[in-house]
Amino acid sequence: MDTIALLSAQYFQQVDPPFLSLPDGPALVSPTIQSAIYERMFNEDTAWPLPPAPYQTRVLKTIIARIEDSISDPEEDEILDNLMEKWTSLLSKPKPPALEQAQKLTYIKYSTPTTSSLPDAETHPERCESSDPKTIVTSENRSLILSAGTTGFRTWEAALHLGTFLSTTNSGGSLIANKRVLELGAGTGFLSFLCAKHLGAESVTATDREPALIEQINDCIGKNGLDSKKIQAGIWEWGAPLQISPPFEEGEDNARTEFDIAIGADLIYDTDIVPLLVSTIKDLFNNYFIKEFIIAATVRNEDTFNTFLDVCGKSCSLPLSAISLVNRRLGLLVKKYLPPTRLQFSSPTLVL
Repeated sequence: MDTIALLSAQYFQQVDPPFLSLPDGPALVSPTIQSAIYERMFNEDTAWPLPPAPYQTRVLKTIIARIEDSISDPEEDEILDNLMEKWTSLLSKPKPPALEQAQKLTYIKYSTPTTSSLPDAETHPERCESSDPKTIVTSENRSLILSAGTTGFRTWEAALHLGTFLSTTNSGGSLIANKRVLELGAGTGFLSFLCAKHLGAESVTATDREPALIEQINDCIGKNGLDSKKIQAGIWEWGAPLQISPPFEEGEDNARTEFDIAIGADLIYDTDIVPLLVSTIKDLFNNYFIKEFIIAATVRNEDTFNTFLDVCGKSCSLPLSAISLVNRRLGLLVKKYLPPTRLQFSSPTLVL
């Protein structure tokens, strides 16, 4: 991935400005580089979806400061007029209240890994991407931890790790291609959109217990160039039956709902919900006929994670051999799918 492509991918993912991969000073002085930055990142006619104005302001301030520090000949070197005009326009916008800004949802655009971000790109050239990045659009707030009683209004690292595994490894991709996929606790729908748009799933059903999250997912289906024939979203209260029609099937009204695989990220966060989660996973195997369930987990509390493993182990109808666990902090995958070297997405210089 070239320098400007990486920078713009991070920018549309709204990575904190101090962690952006900016070109070095001498390169930024170049009119060609400045023009590319403006067209790809700040021109309202060519760049979408633009981040919120306060974020744009912080990023452009950082870029302009680096250009000014790198100018060696004021008569020859200058800041592009379009960038300065954009800077002036951003400064003139009224600043929203801090609370409003902290809770506002915006469209985030993720770019899937490119050749340069894959550990084995040289040995597996067939995985090379085209010059046009594959993207996913979600509606979320990258800095929002909890809102309206849910943590689902942002895409968490466990989902990014699982997405990296599914999209950059043959074993990961084969789990999704031509499969009927269900996601538990979909949140922003990031993984569901990835499976439906780029990984060749036959169909995708995104589920969550929060109606507001389902509404956001439905809003983003069209923005990802998808439709209800490929992906649908519905509410699922863990421990209760799935309240959604059989996906993408025509024919009899009583057609049986079946899936091939289920996925989920950051589902193991509270010991109180573990029994409901395990009950729902059992339901997926017993009544919806999935063959495997892939879970990505950020281990914030060892006791909570071990409780999940214990409850699974005590359930005679839910053997751990049927569940693959991507453990972000320990770099561990139960079963064989993901070498620890794959868990590299936590670096702010990578995007997915």
